[in-house]
Parts: sequence; C-alpha cells; structure tokens
Amino acid sequence: MAVVAGAILVCLPLQSGLQAVFLPMTLGVGVVGVLSWYLHRPWRSFQQGIIDGVSQVSIAVLILLLIGALVGVWIQGGVIPTLIHYGLRILSPSLFLPSAFVVCLIMSLVMGSSYGTIGTVGLALVGMAVALGAHVPTTAGAVLCGAYFGDKMSPLSDTTNIAAAVGDADLFRHIRSMMYTTIPAAIITLVLFFLVGRRAGSLELTEMQPMMEGIGNQWNISYIHFLPVLLMLGMALRRVGTLLLLFIGVVVGGAWAAVFQSGSLADVFVAATIGYQSTSGVASVDQVLTRGGMTSMQAVIILVILAGALGGAMNATGVFAALVEGLARWIKSTGTLIVAVLTSAYFVILLTGNQALGIILVGQVFLPVFKSRGIDRVVLTRSLEDSATLGAPLVPWGAAGGVCSALLGVPTTQYLPFMWFAFLVPVFSIIYGFTGFAVWREGQPIVKAEIELD
Repeated sequence: MAVVAGAILVCLPLQSGLQAVFLPMTLGVGVVGVLSWYLHRPWRSFQQGIIDGVSQVSIAVLILLLIGALVGVWIQGGVIPTLIHYGLRILSPSLFLPSAFVVCLIMSLVMGSSYGTIGTVGLALVGMAVALGAHVPTTAGAVLCGAYFGDKMSPLSDTTNIAAAVGDADLFRHIRSMMYTTIPAAIITLVLFFLVGRRAGSLELTEMQPMMEGIGNQWNISYIHFLPVLLMLGMALRRVGTLLLLFIGVVVGGAWAAVFQSGSLADVFVAATIGYQSTSGVASVDQVLTRGGMTSMQAVIILVILAGALGGAMNATGVFAALVEGLARWIKSTGTLIVAVLTSAYFVILLTGNQALGIILVGQVFLPVFKSRGIDRVVLTRSLEDSATLGAPLVPWGAAGGVCSALLGVPTTQYLPFMWFAFLVPVFSIIYGFTGFAVWREGQPIVKAEIELD
C-alpha cells in the first residue's frame, strides 16, 4: 500500500490527468501479487481476486460507455444546447449556483444516477457558467453536490442498494436513517452556494449573448428538445434500470439528431463513438459542446478496471480485512466506532478509488461489531454512505473522480474545495455518534433518535 501511495505521489507531477495513476495502480497489483506469494497464498486465489474485482466494475464500464454515447448524441440532437440556451434566459447570476445544486439534486434523486445527471444537466450547467461568467470549478462543485445527494438518497441508486444489502437492512429504513445526516448538510450547502452566488450578480455577462447566438446558429432550438429529458425522468420514476435507461436515452438522442438537426446516420454514429465536434466559431460554445463519445471515456474505463483489479487483489490477500479488524479492536465508544467506519471507508477508496469496495468490505467487517453492541445496522449503512459514496468523487485517481472530471472538463483538484456537501455529511455523522442523537438500538423505531452512549 505504501508503494502504491508513493508511486502515485511520484507520478502525479510527471504527467497530468488520469494517466498519471495508471502505472502506480498497475505496480500496486504487482506488489500485492508479490505479497500474496510471500504469504504463501495460492496463486489462483490472487488471480481470482483480480477477476472478481474486475467483474464487479463491469457494469460500471458499460454505464460509462453509454454515458459517453449519450453526451455525444444529446449534444448533436440539440438537447444539451437547448438546456443551456433556455437556462441562460431563465436563471439569474445571483441564483445560479444554488439553482444548479437544486436542479442536479432533483434530477439525480429521480434518476438514481449521479453520472447520468452530471453528463446531461450538469454539463449544460457548466456551459451556462461559462456564459454567465461564473466560476466554473464552483459550478462543478454545485453540480456534483446535487448529483451525489441523489446518488446517496435515491432508492434507485446502486450505492444505496449495496449499502442496505451489506448491512442486511431494509432499504427504506436505511434511507430514512440517512436523512438525519444528509438533509441538514444539504441545507447548509444550499445556503453556502447562495451566499457565494450573490457575488455573481454584479458580473458583466460578456459571453452570454455570443454564446446564445452561437448555439442558435448551429442547432435548431425548441422546447420540444426537453422531451428526451422528461422521458428519462419518467422512466426513472418507473424504476427502469440504469443500463436500459441510458440505452433508450442514446437511441432517442440519435433519433432527435436525425429528425430535428438533419443529422445523417453516419453523423450520429460519429457523435456516439468519438464525440460531437462543435464548429460554431464561438470559443465558449465550442469549448463546452465539443465532447462526448464512447472513446472519450477510455481513460476513465482503464482507471475503473485497474481500481477493480487492485481492490480485488488486496481483498483476496486479506490486507484490508486485517487492517480494519485490527482497528475495530481498539474501539471503546459509539462515537469512535462511527469514526472507525468512516476512516476505514476513506482508507479503502483512497487506495483503490472504488466506492463499492469501500462499502462492501468495511460493511462486512463492522456489521458484527454493531450487532454485538446492539446498535441498529442502519447506523452502519448510513455511515458507509456518508463516507464511501460521498468521498469517491474527491479522489483524483479514483473512478468517480475520473468520471466527474472527464464529463465536466474540470480537474478533480479544482472542484474539490467546493464539495461542501461531501465534507459536511460526515461531520454530522460524527457528532451524532458522540452525542447519541440519531443512533438507535436494534429494533428501535427510527423516530426515537437517542440511545445512551457506552
């Protein structure tokens, strides 16, 4: 683990972007292999660990490919340009940041997908930020805070269901438990974006009119282009699976490009595979709307596969379990127990960049501890999401951080200081752990929120 961390620190200054961590993570897999051999573990178990780790992220790879295609065809079809065009006409600069947070919060809550929200509405909001003269990294922070609210709270989200399943908890009891940490943090985050956004009211909107004209010259803009967004929201409410939801979105986007933007079948294929190339002549338009395509996600996909391989290898050798179990033996109180869960989940995603592994592994290790202390398992599942789910986009070499950066065109290190929601939620989790508020005994109704501390 020290080798992986050290190699990342050495390679980051040598190369920019996600590629800087490819070699360190590959070296990490090799080091774990040497450790497995040194510990006389069967080589087959090490190889099977890699296979299991990569298989766990296979669905994520398909989702990333579909999101890349969706972004490309939705730009070509005029859907994302329309969102930007009308958004610029409706949103005022002073309310832009809190509006971006709320819009992405609602979209992600309904869709259950942070990536789908970021690649569609989130991308449009970044385009509006360019035109409004708003600070783009702050806008990216608002988009991601809203998107990860839904990723954490939606019953359709994969992380929400994984956390509940690991803790053997009822899904909706798990969601009700998360409200105690998530909603206060969301309110504070909204207030912070409102206060920061008020300064934007005095900006000279020099890019707004040229950008609207550039979009209008290149695409046919109409209210009808809101229909694909409404269709996806409607299907999400009917609990259509993420893969099918994104696939239908790509098909509809391709049809939209052909019917409303006079795109040929070849143009649609190009936009879906290698992305859309904007040629409006307006720098801000071409900068924001030249993107998408399956190939644009290749660096992120490589990172996801390497993270899965590294996590699977480390899991197979028992490295994580030994460390986390050692930490669990030093726990004296409920507060320190919750801190240990949060710390362990952060530790896993920092090393592997894999939020699912952080939830699954840490949940499996700490579930017996919560049972032995008589603490409701939804306190554990809530703590897993308070840390692993929200911490994932903060790791520059992690899968989630790579996806967010690639979709929005903003480096992780630039939007990280504005991820206030991700920082606030675990603060409430720790406070509750030490005060006993919203920490229940096994079988106790969630509305009764206090227990006595150890």
